[in-house]
Amino acid sequence: MIGLPGNATAFLLASLKKRFGDNISVSYLIAYPTATTLFLSLWHSRITHRFSLRAFTVFAVLCALSLIYGRILIKLPPFSFKTKGAFSIQFLCGYLVLSTLLLLLSLFTPFGIATNVFILIGGGLLILLFCPRAVEVLRKPADYLPDFVCLLLSGIAATLWCTDLLNGVATDGQNMVYPIYVDGFYHVRQISSFAQTHGLKTISDIHMSGAPPRLYHYAIYVVPAALSLFTNSDAYTMFVSFLVPFGILLTGLAAFSLAGSVWGAWPGLAATLAVTLLPDAYHQGFENKWLSYSFFQEAAPGGSYGVTCVAIAWIFILDGCKSRKLASIAVGYAVLLMCIAYKAHFFVANAFLLLIYPCVFFREVKMSWRIVSAVLLTSLFVLIVSLSQHLKDIPTLRLDESGAIPYVRFVIHASDPGVFKSFFQVAFAPLWQSKTHHLLLNLCLPGYLVLFTFGVWAIGLVLVLLLGKARVGAAAFFFPLLVVTNYLVMSLGLTADAKGVGRPEELLHRPFVWAYFAVVAWTGAGIYAYLIGNQPPRSRSARIFATTIALVSLSVPLVYAHNIQTFPAFGNASYKTFNSIPSGLIKSCLYIRKYSEIKDIIQDSENDPWWVISAMAERQGFVAYDPEKMASFGNTRLQEGLGERLSELAACKEMRDEARVTEFMQKHRISWYILKPDSKVAWPTSFLEKAVFRCDGYRVFHFSS
Repeated sequence: MIGLPGNATAFLLASLKKRFGDNISVSYLIAYPTATTLFLSLWHSRITHRFSLRAFTVFAVLCALSLIYGRILIKLPPFSFKTKGAFSIQFLCGYLVLSTLLLLLSLFTPFGIATNVFILIGGGLLILLFCPRAVEVLRKPADYLPDFVCLLLSGIAATLWCTDLLNGVATDGQNMVYPIYVDGFYHVRQISSFAQTHGLKTISDIHMSGAPPRLYHYAIYVVPAALSLFTNSDAYTMFVSFLVPFGILLTGLAAFSLAGSVWGAWPGLAATLAVTLLPDAYHQGFENKWLSYSFFQEAAPGGSYGVTCVAIAWIFILDGCKSRKLASIAVGYAVLLMCIAYKAHFFVANAFLLLIYPCVFFREVKMSWRIVSAVLLTSLFVLIVSLSQHLKDIPTLRLDESGAIPYVRFVIHASDPGVFKSFFQVAFAPLWQSKTHHLLLNLCLPGYLVLFTFGVWAIGLVLVLLLGKARVGAAAFFFPLLVVTNYLVMSLGLTADAKGVGRPEELLHRPFVWAYFAVVAWTGAGIYAYLIGNQPPRSRSARIFATTIALVSLSVPLVYAHNIQTFPAFGNASYKTFNSIPSGLIKSCLYIRKYSEIKDIIQDSENDPWWVISAMAERQGFVAYDPEKMASFGNTRLQEGLGERLSELAACKEMRDEARVTEFMQKHRISWYILKPDSKVAWPTSFLEKAVFRCDGYRVFHFSS
């Protein structure tokens, strides 16, 4: 890295001091992104087995840009809450703005991701030069402590929970065992796809080349894609060393920011600890991994970024309601719209509640205006939902309670074998079919979901609600209660998706992640505020108690992080049972990645149903789909033309003439073909001997385009 001359360094420091406020120590401003960079470098070096100065520099630029872009969002409305000026919320806002802009540039410009990153760097420099100086806020050195403790707790939690990922790929005889969930390779392929894109027209649906991509939360992939390019790391490395652990770190910062905006900075630290380190309902012994917050934040990493986005939106909304600032409300709505690109399920779960919240809790507004605005916004919401149902890529959104019983039955089925599963299967059995017990069932199902989603945190929430009413305003006080109500309405009120967009129960199930986060963050902060207040522990006994809780909490991920992305109830008790990949196949993929061009299309003889080949070769598959295997995801809808391609590929395997096989590959622009040892083909022996790479029975064929 090129060093700056002494005069240039002095000028840069002077500019930072001027732009970020004379009262803010530049040393703290530099220390925060540096500490974050150290965590990112630690995770990257764990996977690559070496420290990379290049990667450290790239991570440092990312963290600095996040803080710079964060100033745009937090300066729009004047915050009234106690997290004003905190680095954590500034960093969160900046990262969301940065990744959203990078997604838009990647989709709607013809430039590669490297060019788009340099555009954003240029934008960051303009912000430093022309953004008005910060409003002076007197802060002592001790005032920065909560921010740094929050970052430390979040980074440690992410490191411990991602132990399996950071330990790397294991070798098991002739197989390589990947410690990721069954659809982890899907995320890996999306990262490499955005690293290679030059606009929306160059992106294909993961299932088949040439098909436009479906609506999905793609924003989580663009930053890892850029990091993959600039650090010279493969997509899998960025998935396990950045996408997952960084998402967990962000949730810790988000819990601190959201709870801190209500209860204060020190209770916000308790929220961070509660969300990132204390056991969720599954680890409390309730035996239902399908409702495990810790499991889903790793298995479906988009949830971490979605939670962060929604938390920021609520901070603005709650601030606007309290301080009567319409600018805060507007920014909150805008941030919620951004959530569509990070986790659409959470957008749906919060859209109506967040939309009408100001109608109820905006201070000093006449009742007539509240009623009129609520009616207008509700009508707008209903209209948008109605129009969305005419789009084939939008799941079914209908509130008729038809999905409740099938959903809860599935949730019970997904429980680990044990006392709870046996009890509720027997207890609910006579209620499923009985119409006379409909009322009783309506009372039992919400209780079941609350118990198995929140565990003992549900009791904590009730206690804080009883004790903390006088400590916060009405908008903040009713927030967790309404979040839980909204979660239950969605889980027990919505119908299952009938369009085949994803799993039928996704909109009923995924919002539990946000509900758990909101309840635990709010409750953890509330308990701390009630016991200690918005200050560090003062008495000796309080310090001992707080230190003990913090140290004991570290044991939770130490105990439960191992095999966290497995699912015993579905027969996947270890990574070996569902992610044990033959090393010959991996070596074939790496050969293709090394010698192919980015635009090359690949195909394997079994149609790559779990995207292993597309992910590890980092190339677009002609077809990556198996209807029978994908049926287990509940996604049975075939894209237009996919069935024909599957039939053509099956017919190709029956061809007996080398010329016809070559003609077929060239016609469909398939440059590389992997033939698995157990695949049966009628191709002539002379042609099979022309494989350009062989390993453990796997053959790789190259066809000129």
